[in-house]
Amino acid sequence: MPGKHTLELFDHDLNLLREETLRLSTLAGEELEAAVTALLAGDGQRAQAVIDSDLNADHLQERIHRHMTVVLARQHAMADDLREILAAGRMADYLERLGDQAKKIVRRAQRLAAPVEPGVAERLKWMKERIRATLDQVMDAYARRDAEAANVVWSSDVELDQMYGELFGRLLQRMREDSSTVADAVQLLFIAKGLERAGDYLTSVAEEVYLMVTGIPLQGPRPRVDTTAPPDA
Repeated sequence: MPGKHTLELFDHDLNLLREETLRLSTLAGEELEAAVTALLAGDGQRAQAVIDSDLNADHLQERIHRHMTVVLARQHAMADDLREILAAGRMADYLERLGDQAKKIVRRAQRLAAPVEPGVAERLKWMKERIRATLDQVMDAYARRDAEAANVVWSSDVELDQMYGELFGRLLQRMREDSSTVADAVQLLFIAKGLERAGDYLTSVAEEVYLMVTGIPLQGPRPRVDTTAPPDA
């Protein structure tokens, strides 16, 4: 645990920075939840709400960066505090990108000509739920300054990679069997890749939490599954 500061204003600023970072994680998670729900329900109104709400995440990310600049300028931080201040800015970037993936999902959902078939829908929903659980885990590790929990998150998204690989193969097979499904399948491939990338952002957040707490970067390659990914949007 960090030592107690003699300046109450610094403590206040640091706590506010933590609160803003946790708030951004909540907002990004809600956007992702709403995006996949809109996709599977074919809900255009909810999809548009996700696009509109992404501005809130962008503004909060900017506020975190402004706030960390103020905190750094105002006080001479101890080493562990300095790591936390800098980590908040980097975490904000990853969390904002998570929100961006939600926006991309609904934009692609709006291009679908047909409802998502049940087998694909089930797998996309599983990926979304896994990401939400991982988000909760890594932000709990951040709030509790738990390096061990952050390490668990960092090394645990192999199942998400596996599900993406399974979906990739399933959608490719569908395109081979029925050329009329190609346009929708391509959109779904990008959606699945976006969810897989969201998981990668959270492992990067876990790296930041671990470094923040210990002062030591996580070492070694993270377990991964080789998948053949479509090109970035």
